[in-house]
Amino acid sequence: MTTAAFPDTKPLVADRESAADVSNALVGTGIFAALAVLVWHVYAIPLGNPYYGLFGNGVDLYVYQAGGAAVRARAGLYSGPVFFDMEFTYTPFAALVFVTLTVLGPLTMKVLWWAAIMAALVALVMVCLRALRYPNSPRTWLFAAALAVVCTAFEPVRSTIWLGQINVFLVLMVVWDLTRPRTARLRGLFVGIAAGIKLTPAFFLIYLACTRQWRAFWIATGSFAATIAIGFLVRPGDATTYWGQQFSASARVGPVDSPANQSVNGFLAQLLRFYDVRRFAVHNSESTVYVAPTWMWLAVAALFVVLGLAAAVLADRSQRTLLAVTMAGLTSACASPFSWGHHWVWFVPLFVLALHHGCVAATRYRWLPCLAVLLTSFCWWWNYPGRPPIADAPHPIGIGLFMLPRDDLPAWWANIAVPYYAGCYPLLFLAAAVYVICADRGRMPSNGTESYRPRRIAATEMQPDSLTGCSRAG
Repeated sequence: MTTAAFPDTKPLVADRESAADVSNALVGTGIFAALAVLVWHVYAIPLGNPYYGLFGNGVDLYVYQAGGAAVRARAGLYSGPVFFDMEFTYTPFAALVFVTLTVLGPLTMKVLWWAAIMAALVALVMVCLRALRYPNSPRTWLFAAALAVVCTAFEPVRSTIWLGQINVFLVLMVVWDLTRPRTARLRGLFVGIAAGIKLTPAFFLIYLACTRQWRAFWIATGSFAATIAIGFLVRPGDATTYWGQQFSASARVGPVDSPANQSVNGFLAQLLRFYDVRRFAVHNSESTVYVAPTWMWLAVAALFVVLGLAAAVLADRSQRTLLAVTMAGLTSACASPFSWGHHWVWFVPLFVLALHHGCVAATRYRWLPCLAVLLTSFCWWWNYPGRPPIADAPHPIGIGLFMLPRDDLPAWWANIAVPYYAGCYPLLFLAAAVYVICADRGRMPSNGTESYRPRRIAATEMQPDSLTGCSRAG
């Protein structure tokens, strides 16, 4: 069997076969890991912390509700803050969607939203497993639920729950939509709707064009355009303001050199701050922000985009659809001017792919991708007891690898650790993209005259793995 990175369905099974069901041992391991994560949630970053506890915030959900309330009150969405000092940064169409939240009280809204996030997370893992040809069985669903709980220990997922974010729903919409057969009815519809709510999924229009999925491209483009038209129809003033000037203003989201900005733009801005390149410092009355010039971050982002799309196209050509979609999603997070950690929920399908790779590959280092995803995306935390308190919390807590201490480090270690902290998510994406490209080049036919199509593996060639129940071909 091929040893390509994160193999998808076709290299593993024949067209009419399904991957073996997950074994009791693997389900048990998943449940044990899920229980360990639940204990970690209670004690590591205390669940009872009034601000940093897993359910102690929800500020972004309140912003969504405030955006919906502004629509109902016929107030301006972009004329100023909608919730304390926080502005509404989503599309007018998104505000129309969020009107549904205005009929709920705060506690009811948060409980329902958290439950919906977990349901969407389980569904996302299950969609990934089904894309890898695991059977639609109760055991697979149980394993998917366990993996979903494990994934809550990833910083992007925990931040999604903690802030009440929407990204897991958007990723689910895109992954479900694009892992369907290409002949599926209205394939691409939900990509356009997701882009109409939050612009980042619009990157998949480029992916669909690069992979020549023209039917899905035009359906996605049409549904995206429909969301824009609905915004202009219902909120013409807000739509004109948003599409005319607000949608490209990343400064409205936060300081571009924030450690939590894990886009290429944020990575470069953090490096400029760390090395104190003062020619790129922008001073205002409150603080100094380091900003990478447009030409700089666009040039570097273009390199990441080319590598990401190349990996996605190669994966698509070899019929590894889930890998292709995942690489495109990670690329979109890199290319965005501002990507908070929770934008990287794409690590969930990447983790499923890496775990699958560890189960079925025959290489010595087959678990390294899984380990890389776990170590990079894990919700590392650090207490800062000497800093002023935030809200009702006694002191700040840094959450995520990019929030680990940067001050007072030995110079030799700071020059290694800080650049890695600053761009840990883009760097993991870069490693994955290069890995996929290099592995795929090794799989191409020697004459180079035709696209790679994986060979069919007969059932007699499949040898069950004793631990996982996945199949490994020699």
